[in-house]
Amino acid sequence: MGQKVNIFLIAVVITVSAFGIIKANKLEFPQPRVAPKEEVISYLNDISPSQWKDFVDSGIESINRQRRLEENLLRSDITVQNGSISHIQLLDTLPNEKSRLDSDVALKILKATLFVYNSKCVSHGINDDDCRAFLENKSLPDCTLHAECDKLLHSERHGHHAFRRLLPRHYKDGFHEMFGENDVPAAWSISMALYDRREEAAAKARSNTNTNDNRNLNLVLVQFAQFVEHDLSKPVSQSMSNGAPIECCNRNQNNLQPRFNHPLCAPILSKDKYGFPNCLNYVRSALAVGQNCNFGAAEQLNQATGFLDLSQLYGFTAAAALKMRTLNKGTLKSTSNGDLLPLATSEDGHSFCAWGSSENATTCFAAGDSRVNNNPYSILAYTIFMRNHNRIAAELAARHKSWDDEKLFHAAKSINIDIYRRIIMDEWLTEVLGAELAAEVHATKSAEQAAEVSNEVGVAAIRFYLSMLPNVLHNLADNEVQSARASNNVLPLTNLFELEDEIYKPQLEYTKNKLNEILKSLIHERAMKMDASYVGAIVWHEKTKPTHADVLAFDIQRGRDHGLQPYYKYLQICSNTTIDSWSDYETYIPRELVDKLKSVYKNWSDVDLIIGGIAERTVNSTIGPTFSCILAEQFAKIHQRHQQQHSPANAALLDAYSSINGSKLLCLNSNVEAVPRNIFRLQSNSNRLINCNEVLQSNTGRQGN
Repeated sequence: MGQKVNIFLIAVVITVSAFGIIKANKLEFPQPRVAPKEEVISYLNDISPSQWKDFVDSGIESINRQRRLEENLLRSDITVQNGSISHIQLLDTLPNEKSRLDSDVALKILKATLFVYNSKCVSHGINDDDCRAFLENKSLPDCTLHAECDKLLHSERHGHHAFRRLLPRHYKDGFHEMFGENDVPAAWSISMALYDRREEAAAKARSNTNTNDNRNLNLVLVQFAQFVEHDLSKPVSQSMSNGAPIECCNRNQNNLQPRFNHPLCAPILSKDKYGFPNCLNYVRSALAVGQNCNFGAAEQLNQATGFLDLSQLYGFTAAAALKMRTLNKGTLKSTSNGDLLPLATSEDGHSFCAWGSSENATTCFAAGDSRVNNNPYSILAYTIFMRNHNRIAAELAARHKSWDDEKLFHAAKSINIDIYRRIIMDEWLTEVLGAELAAEVHATKSAEQAAEVSNEVGVAAIRFYLSMLPNVLHNLADNEVQSARASNNVLPLTNLFELEDEIYKPQLEYTKNKLNEILKSLIHERAMKMDASYVGAIVWHEKTKPTHADVLAFDIQRGRDHGLQPYYKYLQICSNTTIDSWSDYETYIPRELVDKLKSVYKNWSDVDLIIGGIAERTVNSTIGPTFSCILAEQFAKIHQRHQQQHSPANAALLDAYSSINGSKLLCLNSNVEAVPRNIFRLQSNSNRLINCNEVLQSNTGRQGN
């Protein structure tokens, strides 16, 4: 196991109240340096150049053997089938060609590293920390793999960087081996144990009454959280050598026979009521090459950029960006007179939607990210910012007759991104972290160069919103809602859609009016409380063959795949405390929930980060102290990166649209009649509706800019 982290060496100065509320004076997680012992350095330095070359050749040969297995799998039709549960999961983690190439090089380096580790370190009693510390500073020998690595590092790399780490990696061998069911409880068993049918029913009852919840968060906050995740984080699955997706389950959602198991499979398993193992596909995440072409442990690849740039809409590769543009007057592609996103072509439809060959796939939208059709909430968010871009481009074209398509496009894109950044950093983040910590994010300065997205954010903390999703979106689009809320009456309920039916399979008849209904309902629907129980639409809690995936089990498995430390390590640092037992958790997690965790985890020290993070109490923020701490660290770096990117040349252009906040964005790009002043909370006496006519009649751009 990896070296234990001494929390007193990691200087994050934080004070906490009885409920763990963070007041951070320094949003940093400095990493302790591990130096290998002198005798280790001396021994490993004696390895000859020819032996280093042999290790690399052995690593490459292991990949070649893997390719021969893949040929057998393809002949046996062990592949992801269109329209299957595995296809739906794949769209969340779909790699592009560049990611596949990056991961192929990184996997060869990892395989070569493991040959060194097993033949030189394990056999001579060298612990994994010392071995890894030496290898991470040992360059690959002069060979074809080194040349491939060097070429990759010197190519254009928008995105495709490794996730960074707040704490050292946590693997069984220190390099890439996941902890198994003999070490920690199965991911699916944890999700099942935490599912609470009574809580789901109670949440439904709360959603159609006017409660005394002083925060009154609505589903717009949840919708924007997912949109931000799509911008910052996209861990992608590894693929076969020919680019085909890997399947780890058979078509009956049972475990594959051992001879069909791909080495990169880590399927999510749970026994049904007859004792047979149900199976959900999980393929280990794609790997990234580090900053140097050295041996070393696995680091996962992020197929996204480390700052807020709307790359999920525009795409961050040249090919993806080109697909979204009309190349006319600076606009993005759209359908239905500009009201809807462009439809995916028949050629790339299965890269955006999980339709089977026999299904009537009438609707499938395209964007710069494969996750656009994840659900109607995400479709709406992408649509709003597509419309905003085209609206700005039209205004600029009318004002600047001499500007060509290229200049109009980049000017509209810059303005759209600036509006988005201000809404996220100034409005959304304040609701998520609370006003005090959000202000700390804006005030924090660091000498450290702005870094990429952390693993802890990308696969855990930014996923908090999934706990707040309801099973259904009620139709709350008419005036009855306002009068019912005002009189404290029960709200009239009909359903716009059930979430389970729409995940990567858009079945609604999407029109401008339908998106308007969804937006109005998001504004008026209460977000579910963040806790450790997800709704049945996104987890599978029955002892029967699953008909859809289990998002929570997937996230638990991915956290282990990425080598995240257990929850308590982050809690200790973020809350400046010591955790020695289950009872120590009760300061941060409700006692009844601690009892649930005790029923599924053997040891308090095994609780996964995603589970502990969503289980914490929240006070004056949307999320608990640990996720607040992790997200605050990330957004402080994002804010600094934005400041570094600020261009005085664009200042006048951006200033012309600086009055557009969240409420104006929604009014300008929809047909809603009114929105709350704070778009992330339900209307109330302190958050009254504002009429959109006032916004639409005002000039949002200034003439002459």
